[in-house]
Amino acid sequence: MAKQGFQHSEAFLQWIWENLLFEIGALQTDDGKSLQIIKQGSLNHSDGPDFKHAILEIEGVRWHGDVEIHTESNHWDAHNHQINPDYNTVVLHVVAEEEKPQQVYTENGSRPYVINLWSYLSPQLHLFLNSFQNTSSLPCSSSLNFISEDAFYRQLQKAHLEYFEKKADDFLRLYDPELMPSTAWKHALVLSIWDGLGISHNRRAMQQTASKWLEARTAEVQSLEDDLELAFNAAGFEDALSNIQWNYKGMRPASHPRRRIPEAVRLSRQVLDEPFENMLHKSATEAWKHWLEKAGIKSTSRYEILFGTVYLPALYVLGSLFVAHTLKETALQRWKRLKSPIPATLLEPFKKFDLEDQRYQKKLGSVHQIKAYCRAGQCSKCFVLKKAIQS
Repeated sequence: MAKQGFQHSEAFLQWIWENLLFEIGALQTDDGKSLQIIKQGSLNHSDGPDFKHAILEIEGVRWHGDVEIHTESNHWDAHNHQINPDYNTVVLHVVAEEEKPQQVYTENGSRPYVINLWSYLSPQLHLFLNSFQNTSSLPCSSSLNFISEDAFYRQLQKAHLEYFEKKADDFLRLYDPELMPSTAWKHALVLSIWDGLGISHNRRAMQQTASKWLEARTAEVQSLEDDLELAFNAAGFEDALSNIQWNYKGMRPASHPRRRIPEAVRLSRQVLDEPFENMLHKSATEAWKHWLEKAGIKSTSRYEILFGTVYLPALYVLGSLFVAHTLKETALQRWKRLKSPIPATLLEPFKKFDLEDQRYQKKLGSVHQIKAYCRAGQCSKCFVLKKAIQS
């Protein structure tokens, strides 16, 4: 019979201990002594025991010391803790295994108490762990009987803000400090727009083309025809020696680079021609709509998404660079209340939650939640799981 037990990571077990996500009313050590957790300790991000400065009461005696976490008790010796003096301060060894845990010793010969959390873990958590190992879908969508909408939207708010910070960092990576600040910001915005218009097949190729187009432009280049010619030359469609690789597989006609590039050029011209001083006011959030109108571009769902994922982070960065606090705060608040069209296929995993409140369908943070938390297996950092286990 295959060994079961705690099949998740040690980091996950650390999270369970840190948040006391188990039955704590009648704990006993492995040798039958009563255990009360006064303080579970502080997570150690350096060498040594996992939790420092814990306070535990064992059989009426109060202990001050450290806690070490392992999914299996034999990991203590496997990690050579028995010969490492850094672990002499450990008073409790926390494990989670179906079999009786083995006794361990420190380098100075002391014997830490052992607590096996396996029988104290809630049925909800056991269901989750089983599902986590046996499904390609979101584990909590099928194994948790109770999903708190409040916890879901708290988590979504967290993911929404994290996504904004990520997009601001993405923008900064395109900012060239060798240029004048106003030029560097505009060029970074242009590169970001072209990158966004290349999703999902040709992001890199569109960004390379934009970079070459910006380099090729001169003060004398003023007509749209000249700019289009420079852009198509930069794209290298007919140039066998071009290092730009275009991907046309499975592409919709509207996303073909020969259609996207003229749109990118027309919008970029509006960005480059805009007086920079206009961008330092909170009213700059409205410039996007005016640029699209002047460029003759319809505000499709793609451009609505780019407003959130490219333009607002760009304004936020601009406010930071030029200490324009009002602009920075305006961009952030606009992001917080932003509603964007999101392809239903991207949010398919959330449908199993059967939530009454469907606001997540318009929140770009939902996409970040699925990619950075759900698909990445970062469940231990998610409010939804913590709330469900505690309920």
